[in-house]
Amino acid sequence: MGPVVGLVAALAVLGCTVDGEAVAGSPDLSSKSVSPDDFPGGSATAVPATAVPSALADITGHPLHGTVLPPDCLPAAVSADGAVVLVGADPATSTATFTSAVVHSAQTLRELTDQTRRCPRYVVGSAPTAFSTVTTEVGEAPPQSRVSSAALTRVIATGGLDTSGSSSLSTSTTTLLAQCNDVRVIVEYRHQGAGPMSAAATEQLDELFDKAVEAAFH
Repeated sequence: MGPVVGLVAALAVLGCTVDGEAVAGSPDLSSKSVSPDDFPGGSATAVPATAVPSALADITGHPLHGTVLPPDCLPAAVSADGAVVLVGADPATSTATFTSAVVHSAQTLRELTDQTRRCPRYVVGSAPTAFSTVTTEVGEAPPQSRVSSAALTRVIATGGLDTSGSSSLSTSTTTLLAQCNDVRVIVEYRHQGAGPMSAAATEQLDELFDKAVEAAFH
């Protein structure tokens, strides 16, 4: 799967009859997470529990502070309770990372993809001084058995425009998701710039996604 400017979403419901139904208590998900040696390069670091809410805000696009315009484009938050987030550097470059997360979510992937199709472009932050514009488009996630799957690609343009008309800073993320009941797996590749990720990084992201789904649901 190659990234395209924006947000990609493809659903394949193959066995989870209940998707997104909340489980009281949000139990710890450590047993459902990949391990650091599953990452490209065989290394990753667990995000401390105190920093998990901020990490999930970055992954989901649901800011801890500020606003989203239009308001109905605000992505739903996921629960930080019991969540596990790992981050590892791309061994091929110092400007990109791989992230995996396993979380509880009351929102279904269908609800997520329906919302993102309605919101191909929205603004996060405090315009006009401190803001990011998020642009979206579509692709496919590697198919998974017995779970819903989706793929999301974002280009986040932060700040104003320079003299050439380009954003002062662009970041691209390609996110693969799988969900069964209220448990959601999220695997993300984040890199600087608005260009596509490399073929090698695409393959590595797909492999990490397969491992994350296996760890969570099989």
